[in-house]
Amino acid sequence: MKKISSPVSISSSKTSLTKKKSTDSFKNSFIAVQHNELVQAKYSMTLQQKRIILWLVSQIQPADIDFKEHVLTVRELIEICDLSGESSYKEIRNITFSLIEKGIRIIDITNPKRDIETQVPWLCSAKYDTGQVTLTFSPELKPYLLQIKDRFTVLNISDLMQFKSIHAIRIYELLKQYQSIGERTLTIEEIKACCGVVGKLEKYDHFEKKLLLIAQREINSKSDIFLQFERKKSGRKIKEIKFIISSNQAYELRNNPIKQITEEKRTPPIVHTMQEFGLTKQVISKLMKNNTEQVIHDAIKAVDRQIEKGAVRNAKAMLVTAIKEKWHPERYKNRNDSNYS
Repeated sequence: MKKISSPVSISSSKTSLTKKKSTDSFKNSFIAVQHNELVQAKYSMTLQQKRIILWLVSQIQPADIDFKEHVLTVRELIEICDLSGESSYKEIRNITFSLIEKGIRIIDITNPKRDIETQVPWLCSAKYDTGQVTLTFSPELKPYLLQIKDRFTVLNISDLMQFKSIHAIRIYELLKQYQSIGERTLTIEEIKACCGVVGKLEKYDHFEKKLLLIAQREINSKSDIFLQFERKKSGRKIKEIKFIISSNQAYELRNNPIKQITEEKRTPPIVHTMQEFGLTKQVISKLMKNNTEQVIHDAIKAVDRQIEKGAVRNAKAMLVTAIKEKWHPERYKNRNDSNYS
């Protein structure tokens, strides 16, 4: 897999952080390499906690044989977590403390002949001193983050730092492992365990609407992979989800300016929006042929309003219906169609 050889900022709001670092110190710092057992470990975590862990993993160098102390200013850590307001300094201390308290359940890979579950905290310490904070990984995590030779997953942190959903990050990690295979089937219980929502979202439609669809939309719009999913039933109950994973062409175009300019001359932006909903090229082509761009634009806005209200279970199906029925965002402002919610 390719490595980034030049610095990439976490996001536009993080430029102050990148400016304080030299080019050498940022070499490979936005690539995170994790053992697959760590990727699919069971744990519950907030978005802010996950951002800290991802940033710390990205600081590990291939030659490291032991964990190092990572020092940064409290302000930089607040920026990584995308916090704001007067309570940020107090909040960041609570977040790092929770990573010392919060445990992770993971299979012990140092003894492959035995099925041993290890329970360890993420951090062993977080030291605050005159505006700086020093963070250190728990030593039990060494086999999963240092000198990994096989069964690992490489993540681009600059993409994941833009995610607003912790579930989207976890689903992305689980699918990135299988990108070369092109599909992965997981039970709903496995997904819940990895996303830290065991015992929650018991009804399938709640699970799909509040976890799967949000993750799909964010992954398809912000990452290098494009996912679709199929429900797998056992009897009358949905038990598994089959994810279909492919390269995200819209992402590739965004990261290849010359190719993007050429493609944008041929492809209307509305096509990319429909692709983010999960529509195939064939379906998009048919819809574009039978409808004006304004009709499609209005339908997308109408569906987006339903998504904002949490009234959509299958955004892709609703969008197709909205285009065919020529929905208008104002007319369907209060619409709550039971076929899709």
